[in-house]
Amino acid sequence: MWRGQDGPMMQRAARGRRPTASDEAAEVPGGQGRLAVVRWLQLGIIAALVLPTASFLFAAWSGYRNAFAEARVRVDRSVRIGQEHAARVIETNQVITRQVLDALGNDSNAVIARKERALHEQLKRASEGIAQIQSISVWDTHGRILVSNRFYPAPREVDVSDREYFQYHLHNQDEWFFSRRLISRITGEPFFDVARRREGPDGKFAGVVSVSMYPSHFAEFYAELAKSEPGLVLMLFRADGAIIARWPIPQQSVVQLPPSSLMMQRVAAGATEGDVDVVSSVDGRERLVSFRKLRDYPVYVAGGLDRKVVLSNWYEEVGLLAMFAFPTSLGLAYVSFVALRRVRREFEVAQQLKDETEQRLRAEEALRQSQKLEAMGRLTGGVAHDFNNLLMVVSNNLYLLKRLQPQLSDSPQVAAIGRAIASGENLTRQLLSFSRRQALRPEVVRLQDNFPLLLAMIKPALGRGIEVAGEVAPDVKAVEVDPSELQLAIINLAVNAKDAMPNGGRLTITARNAAPREVRDLAGEFVVVSVSDTGDGIAADLLEKVFEPFFTTKEPGKGTGLGLSQVYALCMQAGGTARIESKPGAGTTVHIYLRAVDHTDSVPVAKEPSTSRSLDCSVLLVEDNQALADATKPILESLGCKVRHASSADRAWEIIRRNPQEFDVVLSDIVMPGTMDGLTLAREAMRDYPGLHVVLMTGYAAQLSNAAQLKVDVLPKPCSPQMLESALARVMARRER
Repeated sequence: MWRGQDGPMMQRAARGRRPTASDEAAEVPGGQGRLAVVRWLQLGIIAALVLPTASFLFAAWSGYRNAFAEARVRVDRSVRIGQEHAARVIETNQVITRQVLDALGNDSNAVIARKERALHEQLKRASEGIAQIQSISVWDTHGRILVSNRFYPAPREVDVSDREYFQYHLHNQDEWFFSRRLISRITGEPFFDVARRREGPDGKFAGVVSVSMYPSHFAEFYAELAKSEPGLVLMLFRADGAIIARWPIPQQSVVQLPPSSLMMQRVAAGATEGDVDVVSSVDGRERLVSFRKLRDYPVYVAGGLDRKVVLSNWYEEVGLLAMFAFPTSLGLAYVSFVALRRVRREFEVAQQLKDETEQRLRAEEALRQSQKLEAMGRLTGGVAHDFNNLLMVVSNNLYLLKRLQPQLSDSPQVAAIGRAIASGENLTRQLLSFSRRQALRPEVVRLQDNFPLLLAMIKPALGRGIEVAGEVAPDVKAVEVDPSELQLAIINLAVNAKDAMPNGGRLTITARNAAPREVRDLAGEFVVVSVSDTGDGIAADLLEKVFEPFFTTKEPGKGTGLGLSQVYALCMQAGGTARIESKPGAGTTVHIYLRAVDHTDSVPVAKEPSTSRSLDCSVLLVEDNQALADATKPILESLGCKVRHASSADRAWEIIRRNPQEFDVVLSDIVMPGTMDGLTLAREAMRDYPGLHVVLMTGYAAQLSNAAQLKVDVLPKPCSPQMLESALARVMARRER
C-alpha cells in the first residue's frame, strides 16, 4: 500500500533492518544475480525435503510440553479463583459470627434464652440474601441450641455435644474451627460448620456460635468454572483430607482423601501450594493437580485436569499438523511468511504515522479546549463581576428602604426581592467559581467531622425514593478548601443524581486517600471524594463536555449548566482536579481530588461582630460604579459616618495627599480603571500614612490573595450592609487601641 510513496518515514524504517539475501542479490549485476537466484532455489529444494520432517518432530515435541504447561496454568488459574471465592465466603461468615458474638456480649445463657425472639430476628436479617448460609446457631455449654436464624422457638431437644466442632471448642481456645461435611439433625441437609468458641466474663467456656454452609454452594460454583474447561475437577478439603465439597460429585460416597496420596503427603509436610501428578482415589483417573491453602485456615482448594483430556487435545493438534506438514505446503507457508513480514513492516509504518497523527490531533484539541475554557472563564468572570455590582446596588437600596419604611419589612414583595438577590448571588458565585475569580475562604477541613452533617442535610432533599449512603475511610487526611464551596459542590452532584434517578436509586458518597500515582498530572498527596449514583448515565460522546459552563443534558428551564463547572472550578482552585466515569444505564461517578494537608494547619476565619453604636468616623469611599456608590454612601451615613466619594483610585490618592488627616478609613473597590487600582492605593496609603486604615472590596480570588498579603480587611462582593458595618467597627476598634 506504500509503494511509490517511500518518504522519510519509510526510509527510516528501511534503515532499521538488516539487508537480506534478496537485497544483496539485487545489488549483484549480471551472472552474480542469477547465481544468487539459483542458490535460493537450491536452498528451497533442501528445505522442502528436510524442514518438514524436522519441523514436524520439533512441533510435536514442543506442543506436547506446551499442552501440559498450559494445562497446569489453567488448572492453577481455576484453583486461584476457587481459593479467592472460598476465602471471601468464609470471611463473610466470620464477619457474621463476630456480629453474633457482639450481639450476645457477655449475656448468660438464661438471658440469651429470654432474648431469643429478638436475637432470632437479628440472625435472620444477618443471613438474609447470603446463598451459602445453611443456618446460624448459638449453642449452650451442654450442646443445646439457644438461638437459630431458621427456627423460632429453637428446637431445644437437638444435642450437638458429640459434634467435633463442639468438642474442639470445649477443650481449646483457638478462634475458628472448620468441620467436616455433616448432615443436619434438624433438616437432614448436608452442611459444614465454621464455628467459634463463646466465653463468659470469667473466660470459661460458655458455648459455641456456628455458621453452617451448604457444600452445594461451592460445588455449583466449581461447576460453572468447569463449563469452560472440560475434564476439570475442583475440590474443597480440610488439612486432614476430609472432603467438604467436590465437582463433579462422585457416584460413590468418598469423604476422605487417603494420607498416602502424594498431595496429602505434601500437605502434611506443611506445603501451602503445589503441583502434583496423581491417580485419583475417587475415580482412579490420572490427573494434573494443583492445590492451594486458604490463607491461615486449615482448608485447601484443589483442582485437577484429566491427563487423557490434555493428551486428546495434543493428539488433535499433532494430527492437524501432520496433514499440512508436506513440502508443497511448507514452501507455500514460507512464501506467505515472507510476504507477511513485508506487509507487517508496512503496517507498522502506517500505524506509526497514524499514532503520530492522532497524538497531534489530541494535543491540538486539548489546546483548543483549554483556550475555549479560558476565554469563557474570562467572559463569565467579567459578567459576574458587573452583575455583583448590580446586586449590591439592589441589596443596599433594599436595606435603606427597610430602614426608611419599617412597615415594609414584612411585605411579601420585599421578601421576594430579598430572595431574588440571594438567587442572584448564588448564580454569580457559580460563575465566578468557574472562572476561578471567586473570593474563597479556605479552611483545613476534616471530612470525618463534616460528612455526617452533610449526609443528614442531603437525605431529606433527595426524597424517600433514593437511598443515601456515605463512608469516610478512618485514615483520610485533612484538606484545605472552602467548606461552603465543597458543600455546594456535593449538593450539586446530589441534585444531578436525583434528576438521573427519577424512579429512585442509590447515591453513595465516599472519601479516601488517593493512591500514590492515581493523579499522574499533579504532584503531592490528594484526597478523593467520590459521588456515585445508579442513574441513567451519560453517553461517551458527552463526557468531555460535562464540565463546561452552561452545558447541560436537562430540558430547557430545568438546569443552568453550572453545577459540574462549579465542581471542576472548586477542584482547580484547591490545587486538585475532577474526573467523571459514566456509562449509559450503569450510573455515574464523579471523583473530586483535593490536595491533602496536615490537620494541624489552620486557616483563621474572620468573625463579623455586630455593633449597635454609631460609627463616628470619616470614610473615603472609592468606587468607579456611580450607582453602587450612590447606594453605599447613604448606608455609611446611616451608620454615623461622614462620607466622601472618589470615582477612581487616582482621584482618591490626590484627595488623600492634599489632606491625609481628613479621613479615618478608606473603603475601596480593587478593580478600577486608571493607573492605580485598589491594591496599589492601599499599599501607597499604608506606606505614607500609617494611621490611615484601609478596607477593600472584591469578588476575585486572585485579588483576595494579594490583598491578604497587605494585612487589610477584605470584603467579598456583594457584601451586605451588616458585613460592611462589622468591618468598619473592627477598624475603628483597632484605631482606638
